[in-house]
Amino acid sequence: MKGLDTPVLLALLEGAPKPRALVRALAGEELASTEVNLFEIELLGRREKSPGRERRMQALERLRRKLTILPIDEESTRRAAAIAATARRAAPEGTWLCLGAAEAHGCSEWITNSAGVPPASSTRLKVTTIERWNAK
Repeated sequence: MKGLDTPVLLALLEGAPKPRALVRALAGEELASTEVNLFEIELLGRREKSPGRERRMQALERLRRKLTILPIDEESTRRAAAIAATARRAAPEGTWLCLGAAEAHGCSEWITNSAGVPPASSTRLKVTTIERWNAK
């Protein structure tokens, strides 16, 4: 199972070609994300005042149905703390929770952008960083 971080999900929702190609390349793989990632996207969508909010919420719901949504539970938080404790630089707590959930629930890889996830020595999870992309 491959986990997708918030920037990857946002780019997919925006229709950017590079993340769409990435998803096509992962055909046959189970794709996952966490409740934290979906919270971040929904919050952005609800804050946006421009027209199209309902359309954005519908697109998020379609995306949610296509992914395995990983919970943040006791095992996730224990693994997140272990990963964060060995990190070589700081990151928001949500980053660690996402990695902990991905590791706890069977992801083999976490895919993010180049600003992504700080290295940590205690995770068995492969973290793949890809270049940032534009929606156009």
